[in-house]
Amino acid sequence: MCWINERIIMNKKQPETTERTKQIIKDAFWELYKEKKIEKITVKDITMKAGFNRSTFYVYFIDVYDVLNQIEEDVMPGMEHIPPTGQVQSPSPDFMGDLITIYEKNSEYFSVLLSEKGDPAFTVRMKNLFKDMMKESMKDLLNKGDVIDELELDYALEFFTGATISVVKHWYDSGKNMPMEKLMPLMQQLMSNRFTDKVILLKDKNKVSSNRFLPPKF
Repeated sequence: MCWINERIIMNKKQPETTERTKQIIKDAFWELYKEKKIEKITVKDITMKAGFNRSTFYVYFIDVYDVLNQIEEDVMPGMEHIPPTGQVQSPSPDFMGDLITIYEKNSEYFSVLLSEKGDPAFTVRMKNLFKDMMKESMKDLLNKGDVIDELELDYALEFFTGATISVVKHWYDSGKNMPMEKLMPLMQQLMSNRFTDKVILLKDKNKVSSNRFLPPKF
């Protein structure tokens, strides 16, 4: 096929030219994606807006959905580099600040991807990333031999991560009408204590459950 031959030719070009062409196509897609659902976007729409032909599009992307996926991949590495909270019971201002900074840096994308007309899978990926981060930071909170109900912990983490993402998005969509210096302590107060109480409750409940059948001490 002709687009396969063009792929070989394009791969021999300077990396700067290749990346610039790819970015132009992404930008063209994004302008369309902000206005209508992905199901309504065609390769023809993208190439006409970008000023390239279809064969050039297929050098870099499999289909329209691949463009969206690659844009999401470009954004997600920033989230993965947020440093761990250190302690679950007290997410640091640095953690909240890093989250807000990364959101703000990519606000053009986050504001659309996390909206009602955005990609639901992206929200799920973000929440799962935060869940993994929280589980990792919980290692310092748990004592050796502690047992936690995994199902209940999953719901607690779902609440925490979902609320965190929602609050940051709401803050940005509202024109950052609250100073960051006030927002971060508010988020800590509303979120961290209740999350910690739930984790401790789960620990204590399972400790009681595991000790229920132990013989009494005399």
